[in-house]
Amino acid sequence: MMRMLKIRSEHHFSNMLASAIFSAAIGILYFSYDPSPADADPNDMAIVAPKPVSIPVIAYKPTELSQPQLGEKTKTGEKQVPQQNGTLTGRMALLMNMLLLEKGCRYLETIPDYTATFSKQEYVGGALTENQVINLKCRHKPFSVYMKWVVGDKGQELLYVDGQNEEKMLVKMGGLKGRLMPTLKLDPHGSLAMQESRYPITKAGIKALAETIIDFRKKDLDENLNTECVMLPNQKFDGKDCYCFIAHFANAKESPSYRKSVIYIDHKTCLPIFVRGFGWPEDGLASASAEELDEKTLIESYSFTDINMKSELATTDFSDKNSDYRFRR
Repeated sequence: MMRMLKIRSEHHFSNMLASAIFSAAIGILYFSYDPSPADADPNDMAIVAPKPVSIPVIAYKPTELSQPQLGEKTKTGEKQVPQQNGTLTGRMALLMNMLLLEKGCRYLETIPDYTATFSKQEYVGGALTENQVINLKCRHKPFSVYMKWVVGDKGQELLYVDGQNEEKMLVKMGGLKGRLMPTLKLDPHGSLAMQESRYPITKAGIKALAETIIDFRKKDLDENLNTECVMLPNQKFDGKDCYCFIAHFANAKESPSYRKSVIYIDHKTCLPIFVRGFGWPEDGLASASAEELDEKTLIESYSFTDINMKSELATTDFSDKNSDYRFRR
């Protein structure tokens, strides 16, 4: 069957016709969802998606930048939630958030590479994408990333190695599109590469996520912004003991992109393993509940599970010549 399909494909798509189809369709097809057809690549079909990650339940509600006494009602009529032992608020919480992540970055400097299951949802192109689950390999020096989608654009592969391939990333699409189209070589910062991603591949991985949050915390502290932040100790995510930081930003002028952020930091490694960002609401959501508001304004959600810091990856793990990858097919 596979041989017959291959012969039929070669018969229909001559070099000239394939070139024309490729030129016309690339903008539409790139990173668009395509369910794997019956004759999809066997390697794609062998991938088993992990179980969905449970979303943490946040037990803290903000006080609209005020600090009433315990038991007093806030402006919304809700009572202030009693604090747990070890809870930090205000600038102390912001500072602790930054210091923990800086410690995590120092730890990562001792780790040459790692593997993880990376899940993400992002608001791009005027809509929130479906959840995507990706097998991730990451090396710090030279910075290198290999990704293979197991949920979402199933079977799609991406490879980026700093200093190689003319500083371009290689993309091999999954399913039937991967059969019809050659490996793409794209500028990581170009419009085509950024169609369904809020950040370029050069910002992929746990370390880059931690550094981005550190920059926000430095801005909060240095500019003395009206950012309300609370640190909740003894939280859980994916079975790991975590600190949970919930930040609410005062207004869109001080924080154009984010209204709220939720960050879970692993006690053991001080690394961010679950991060959610929420934007500012549109008109008509003024009376929405906190849960409805978060649902309507989610702009990014990232999580790292199954992290293996002792992976000892080989050079071939970041090579397009790897026989387990499809970049040469």
